[in-house]
Amino acid sequence: MSTSPSSTTPPTDPTTDHTTNVYQAQRRGGDDAYASYYAGMDKSMQQKVALTTAFFPPIGTLVDMGCGSGSGSFDLASLFDGLAVVGVDIAPPAVEHATAHYHRPNLRYQQGDIADPLFPPASLDGILNSSVWHHLTSFNEFSLREVERALQNQAESLRPGGVLIVRDFVVPRFPATVWLDLPTHDGAVEGPIESLSTAALFPRFCAQFRSSQNPTTPLPYTVLPSPREGWARFMVSGRGAAEFLLHKDYRSDWDAECREEYLFYSQADYEAAFRRHDLRIVLSVELRNPWIIENRFRGRCALYDTTGLPLPLPPTNYLMVGEKVAASHGVRFVVRTEPLDQPTFLQLHTLRQKRTGQIFQLAERPNPVLDVIPWFRSGGRVLVLAKHGFPRPLSTTLLDSPSLDAAQVAGYLTETITAQSKAEDATDSDVAKLLAKRAGLPSDSIAHVVTGLRYYTSPGGLSEQVSSRLCELDVSRLPQTRDGLPALPDEITNYTPFTTAGRVQPFVATQLLRAAQVGGLQDARLELNIYHLLLTLGESLGPWIGIELSLADQSAPGFVVPPVAQVLELPEEAVFETVTVPQHEPSFLALHTAWVDELDRDDQVVRSARLELCAPRSYSLSTISVLPVVRLGNQVLVGLERRDLPAVQLHTEGLRSGLITCPAWRLPRTITELADAETQVTRNLLAHFAVKAVRMLPLGGKYYPSIGATPEAVYPLLAEVEAASLSNSALAFVSLRELVARRHQVEDGHLLIALLRLAHALDLTGA
Repeated sequence: MSTSPSSTTPPTDPTTDHTTNVYQAQRRGGDDAYASYYAGMDKSMQQKVALTTAFFPPIGTLVDMGCGSGSGSFDLASLFDGLAVVGVDIAPPAVEHATAHYHRPNLRYQQGDIADPLFPPASLDGILNSSVWHHLTSFNEFSLREVERALQNQAESLRPGGVLIVRDFVVPRFPATVWLDLPTHDGAVEGPIESLSTAALFPRFCAQFRSSQNPTTPLPYTVLPSPREGWARFMVSGRGAAEFLLHKDYRSDWDAECREEYLFYSQADYEAAFRRHDLRIVLSVELRNPWIIENRFRGRCALYDTTGLPLPLPPTNYLMVGEKVAASHGVRFVVRTEPLDQPTFLQLHTLRQKRTGQIFQLAERPNPVLDVIPWFRSGGRVLVLAKHGFPRPLSTTLLDSPSLDAAQVAGYLTETITAQSKAEDATDSDVAKLLAKRAGLPSDSIAHVVTGLRYYTSPGGLSEQVSSRLCELDVSRLPQTRDGLPALPDEITNYTPFTTAGRVQPFVATQLLRAAQVGGLQDARLELNIYHLLLTLGESLGPWIGIELSLADQSAPGFVVPPVAQVLELPEEAVFETVTVPQHEPSFLALHTAWVDELDRDDQVVRSARLELCAPRSYSLSTISVLPVVRLGNQVLVGLERRDLPAVQLHTEGLRSGLITCPAWRLPRTITELADAETQVTRNLLAHFAVKAVRMLPLGGKYYPSIGATPEAVYPLLAEVEAASLSNSALAFVSLRELVARRHQVEDGHLLIALLRLAHALDLTGA
């Protein structure tokens, strides 16, 4: 699958124009064929824009390499009038189509080879390569030289702070040889490509497909006995199996697609290539398009290693974000950890459950946390100011706990403007001082401040309650760019122990929400505050671009939905007592010292620091948060759990310990794949709450709840449950719409994110 005919290939005839040969090698037919191709391609443009918006600047010059139809370039140009967008494509019909159909004053197109030096050095602020780099290998005899040339030329054209993004395919983490099971009952045994069963298509693919692994010969495979009727089993290379699964549904352009090798770099290959060209890795993550997983993979194929153990489905895409940095700035962190006996930053609390005697330990930072969200309107949209490139080295810490999505970051994130302060008592003056110090905003630019949400970030391990303030700006009192955006300094005052504190820049609020839905924004607090801001203002949240949700309409005769107010009302009861001198070894939590080295592009240490973190002693750093849901007619109900947690008791000064949450579990270190986690959660829901999940779906991308204190990563899931189990469940099922309306009363951060994402996906926010 490709998104535009935009690559290079050596001319087969030295007397023929190079560009003409390149284009002809990928040509898909006449104008009607291109119109159809573009129509299908454009459905992915929202995701493409969402994945990139969290990283690109709002002003400057951005190039969309391999722009194809031009719709994606148009979407990017529509975000900010001050962002000059250039769409580049090698195919003349693509440039002609884009010019004719998508135009704005800040948008232009040009024909060119994306591997060539098309722009002067240090002249660009952003470059996007969406599903085009695999063309550079496929149409150049599967050589990586054009990829390297493109990367070198594009990196050289970036200014310091400029961002280069690649969204393409990635070699999966599969064994060298796998078993691939394919259905025989979904089509014909013989005939045209369009009519073949998936199993019958596979030998055709192997005979026709060429790649760097089999450049001149068919892809080798072996037919094995199938353990299931209606299925066939093949033994093939892991890379070949993934290529087939990614190709199999593009039958209308079969000949053209079989000339394309999708998989050319592994994740480690991408990362090494970026670092060779002085790019800080902001994000490196496998992507699994939910629609493709549900409609093309799940139930339509199965993968095993050669011992018969199931393998995960391959990633459908890959996202790599690199940032060009100044020579003196760091590009990545190396973190070494060791157990910590005497903390100097984090404070430990030890409590005992009075009734059971169970010991709990919590870590706490010295002061409460205050988040400030400066916002303003421009061009009919709500924009927020947030920190970009802020150093968070704990996000690179694994502690022998592999990430469920294998994501890698250099440790520089986009997040809220935040500080540790007396958050509960923060005045407008305190907010003004914070924004002056950490965003360079003068006090007279603040028009209005209102109190936002207050919630616990991770109450199972942290004694931390965050308060937020929504701060409306009067941008007329600020220096402005030519498109009316605040003119902010390139860097903010560095109040960190590292080479930079990043910069504060404006983002379109709805675009950051979209980025969170597909894994492009990982700061939980920024996402929650944006949701609350838009709902408070009565603004649209924009379209949901995560997995499409369609809940089955069920019935539960005799089940009475309890009032939300009744469920949220908690008794003034505290079930824990403080243990002043710990008498037991901690059963769950451990503190660590993190020795952090910040490295430059030459792998030289430029800054070092000592940090403290908390993490589970025996469990992984991954938490699964699951929101049970069921539709009963016109009502969508979600299942809530009431738990007693010591963090609540500490922050209510012993008044109560109860908290309304959604079910959540820390995962054992043996679970390294999200599919295995989903299986475990399905069992837990039945065992602990007597509800049967009929399907489990990801509810947006993973997030960090409090990356300043813990490298815990949370993976939110939706569990559609059987209505027949509601009456006997230990969960309280209440109205989703009513709960969102009462979000001020929801104190659990995991529950807040799940509620707001689900309501957004189902368009039940009322905005």
